[in-house]
Amino acid sequence: MKFATLAAAALLALSAGAALADVTEQDAIQAQVASAMASGDYALAKCPKLSVDKERLAEQIKRSGKTAEQLRATEEYAEQRNVVETMAKGEKGFMVCMVLSRAHGGYGRGIIVEKE
Repeated sequence: MKFATLAAAALLALSAGAALADVTEQDAIQAQVASAMASGDYALAKCPKLSVDKERLAEQIKRSGKTAEQLRATEEYAEQRNVVETMAKGEKGFMVCMVLSRAHGGYGRGIIVEKE
């Protein structure tokens, strides 16, 4: 399970947003929600046991001050999408779906959920 832990840590690091002192809370919200959206879009397409909490996502999109389309156009969304897709193509790609629901903290927490 070392890989799962490492993968979750890597995804969390990306979802944390930029670590610059000039980053505002609004920047953090936007980065974390965009990152979680990228993972959520992947989960909806490739992970049958995962879903997206649409109510939670809508709340966080509203909180971000941007539209879903604007968030999907961000660098954070693109970076997270690329990380998830690259990991999925790797030797242990099957584990991506196992960690996505726990990979995002902060404002991205609770967006990707396991189906009941």
